[in-house]
Amino acid sequence: MAESLSLANVIESDFRLAALETTSPDRVFDVFKRLTLTTGRAIYGWSPDNGLYRLGTERIFIPQTRSAGDALSYIAASRHYGIYLLRDLGQSLGKPSVQRAVHRILDKDDSVRRLVIMMDAHSDIPEPLRPHVARIRHNAGTQRMNGSA
Repeated sequence: MAESLSLANVIESDFRLAALETTSPDRVFDVFKRLTLTTGRAIYGWSPDNGLYRLGTERIFIPQTRSAGDALSYIAASRHYGIYLLRDLGQSLGKPSVQRAVHRILDKDDSVRRLVIMMDAHSDIPEPLRPHVARIRHNAGTQRMNGSA
């Protein structure tokens, strides 16, 4: 796999899991908010403080999705297209229950497109997940993310 892929390539690919290294997650959220408003794609944000919510409706949270495991279980059970931006997930990825939840998403065999994008300043992906993860680097000093969005 390439060292780093563009965001647009990952969105249009068959990847289900991506690690986006960024020091400016708010800026990334702004890009995705514009994307959801212009394309109608269902894009969700997540933080441990609030849980999952659809971008554009930031005050309406999906119940019982505050923990990483619960959010990932919700994503795996979803029957609709979705891009999910999970902030600060890195610490939780070491937990076996969270890794099992990620594997449920990876192993899902249906026609629903799900893309989980883990956003952290530095991504430390556990070894069992590495072959399944697209890596994206966002340089805050540039206008675009690796030539996309």
